[in-house]
Amino acid sequence: MNTSGPLDLNAAIERVGVGRLAVFVISLGFLMMIADGYDTGIITVATPAILRDWQIHPKDMGFVFGMSAIGLMVGSLFYGWLADRLGRRFTIILGTLNFGVPVLLTLWAANVPELLILRFIGGIGAGGIVPVAYAMASDYAPRRMRSTVTVLTNLGFTVGVILTGFVAARAIPAYGWKSLFLIGGVFSLVMALALFLRLPESILYLAIRRPESPDLAKLVKRLLPGENVPDGTHFVAIDPQDEAGESKRSPFFALFSGPRAAATTLLWTLFLFDALALFFLSNWLPVIMEEAGVSRSTASLSISLFFITGLAGGLIIMRFLDRNGPIAMVAFGVIGGPIEIFMGTPGISQTVLLTTVALAGVCIAGIHQSVYAIAVKFYPASIRGTGVSSATVFGRAGAAIAPIVGGYFLSAHMPLRELMIWAAAPCLATAVIGIGLSVVYLRHFDVKLAPAHVAEPALS
Repeated sequence: MNTSGPLDLNAAIERVGVGRLAVFVISLGFLMMIADGYDTGIITVATPAILRDWQIHPKDMGFVFGMSAIGLMVGSLFYGWLADRLGRRFTIILGTLNFGVPVLLTLWAANVPELLILRFIGGIGAGGIVPVAYAMASDYAPRRMRSTVTVLTNLGFTVGVILTGFVAARAIPAYGWKSLFLIGGVFSLVMALALFLRLPESILYLAIRRPESPDLAKLVKRLLPGENVPDGTHFVAIDPQDEAGESKRSPFFALFSGPRAAATTLLWTLFLFDALALFFLSNWLPVIMEEAGVSRSTASLSISLFFITGLAGGLIIMRFLDRNGPIAMVAFGVIGGPIEIFMGTPGISQTVLLTTVALAGVCIAGIHQSVYAIAVKFYPASIRGTGVSSATVFGRAGAAIAPIVGGYFLSAHMPLRELMIWAAAPCLATAVIGIGLSVVYLRHFDVKLAPAHVAEPALS
């Protein structure tokens, strides 16, 4: 097929759907997110062993969790800005090195201050690349599939966290807790090399920021195999959400243009409460399970159970998010809160306790799978990196607060039922915020592409 005149790459992506190039990019993002999820999760499953090895108090590890989350927050803020200016590819590779190297250096950590510094530095990279990876994946997906591909990319993070529990159950008794960091550091550095060699730049980013780049023409040929795209074709990326001209503004100020101000504020609030719900429970779940009388090996595996069922939650909800928007996640908040409260019931059997952990994973980790998939629906490609990253900053703030508060609650020997009531409150709050976001989305952002945007390229 020959084309004449400017070629709209957004329209081309809508027409071809999720093709080979998109699958390749999403697959690389998925593998990178496995490395990120593993390196993020190992500190959780290693904590009981660290507490015993270093003979320290839980609140000391609470500060390690909190400082790691602050690093995640700094990375989310800085890397989003970087991705919209220097590109998704460069930012993702830099971030993978940024979290992989400190994880490997943890082999030589000897005390809490050293561990705290390494987790902070690693957190900057781990936090920075997550929203950029979602922006990259959604840049290659048609609008009708953006939530789905974002959830699928996010599932890589969950798979990585799940692996930590299985690896810890075998590696810690045999080789000690530092073996977890050796595995994570090596895998991350291998992924950084693979990304450097194979990851392409976002095709929409190039069309918007570097339309004369020779890499753009090469990517278009991969996007449209079998179609004749003449040399010298001018590539554009027309986005119906960019009618206000966000691509010509400062990305941050564009987040508050018109109705997007309400959307951005609600998204920031959603990310905050989602993180409070997820990290309050996930950071301390092995310790909570041990206090409830569960064996150490089972307690280590409980975090994997939590995130395995979270995978199911993400797979269940992703297509509903594409079809129905933010309202799809409200049910998870309504159901997840009471489940958490029930988890704190004294005297329940181990089987029932593990069942509640599994159901909580479906809802709470399922909500976490949803928030990024929701965020990408509110921003055009020109500001998507900044939009998702800015919301992630508030998620990281919640992630910093939750484990510190949890550490103090556990140190004060708060009854488990009271602890779980506190844990349930943010989960219930996400349902209320989800309703507000749904109203804003349906009124202003549920944009359908006009026929002209999705028409076949003109024949020459």
